This record gives sequence, C-alpha cells and structure tokens, in this order.
Amino acid sequence: MTDLALEMARVEYAYRRDVALRGVSLKVRPGEVVAVTGPSGCGKSTLLHCAAGILRPQAGTVALAGQNLAELPEAARTRLRRTQAGVVLQFGQLVPDLSLTDNVALPLLLEGHERAAARRAALEWLERVGVAEDAAAVPGELSGGQNQRAAVARALVTGPGIVFADEPTGSLDSQAGEQMMELLLSSARTGGAALVIVTHDNMVAAYADREVRLRDGIVQHEVALA
Repeated sequence: MTDLALEMARVEYAYRRDVALRGVSLKVRPGEVVAVTGPSGCGKSTLLHCAAGILRPQAGTVALAGQNLAELPEAARTRLRRTQAGVVLQFGQLVPDLSLTDNVALPLLLEGHERAAARRAALEWLERVGVAEDAAAVPGELSGGQNQRAAVARALVTGPGIVFADEPTGSLDSQAGEQMMELLLSSARTGGAALVIVTHDNMVAAYADREVRLRDGIVQHEVALA
C-alpha cells in the first residue's frame, strides 16, 4: 500500500512541437488539497489531464493509489482511473441527453453496478450537493452552477481516492464560486478524498493546503498554505 494518492515523476508532455510539461513531479497525500496555479498556457490543465490518466505522458510516470498507470493493461488502467479518480471540468461536461440522476449514476453503471442501486447512490449525492430537486432534469434545463454541482456528485459517487477539478469556478460569479469551493472541499472530505484544483484565481488557491505554481511547463515553486 502507498501513502500517496498521486505521484507524478518527471512527467513530460508535448502537443507536436508545443511543449506543455517539462519534467514535472508532484506528490499528493490522501486528504490533501493542492492548488496548481500559474499563467495561461503554463501547462496546468495538461498536468491535471496527465495526473487523471486522460492523457498519457510521453516521458515520466504517473501513479494513482500506488499503481503506475503506464504498467497496466488498457482495461485495468481505465478501471483504476474510473474508480480511483474523479474529475470535475470547468463547464461540467455532463451528458446532455441524460438526467442529472443518470449522469451521476453513469460511473457506477460502467462498473457493473445494478441500475437501481446506482440510481439510489446518485440521488444521495445529488441531495448532498443540493440539487436533488433537479434530479430528473437534463443539463440544458439548468444553470451552470447546478450542472457543476451535479458534476461534483458524479466525480465523487464512486468514492475515489483523489478528485481533480479544472477551473471549477471559472464560469461562476464570485458568490457561486465560493459556494462551489465549499461544496468541493466538504464533499471530498466526506469521502476522504484528496483534491487537486487547477486555477488562476488566488481566492480559489487560498482554500488549498499547498500551492504548486507552474511556469513554462515546470514547477516554479511550491508553498504550504495551511
């Protein structure tokens, strides 16, 4: 067993000739809240996508719950990513034709859970994040804030060890953004999950235990905030 929720070592990633990450290393402990900050184009979102297993690094290693993603067969890597990592993107990225209940239940259904049990778990999480009354609505019928709350529920319904949030308040006003951060923190802590937040907002970063600042694809500095 590992005492780390995430370990990235010397990770490199480039989009053709555009180098996004230049040997980035990062360790995140269970229950820790880490803010990844830096100017636009510095590699923040690429780091998050590599950490979550959405992108495969061209060099370096990424381990979730002590397992090196590159050493696993595709099916095992997909399952580990789905069960051990929750992802909240800036605009929610819910499936537009599914109700909030079915969106949140989807990760459980993909894991083979019985449909009724998956829907019960989804409804419980929608209640926790404050949108249970919208459970039957589809994303297009709701506000950005409501969809973001459902996205938080979807990210946490499997009980992951770590949650990744990419600019989770970017489409929200300041009051809604503050509510979203409180929701993310409280929901992650309910399940004991670590939380990695990509943000350009200093007010969002202030919620973290530690700030990791990127510049030009490298870690410029790290500082403890709590």
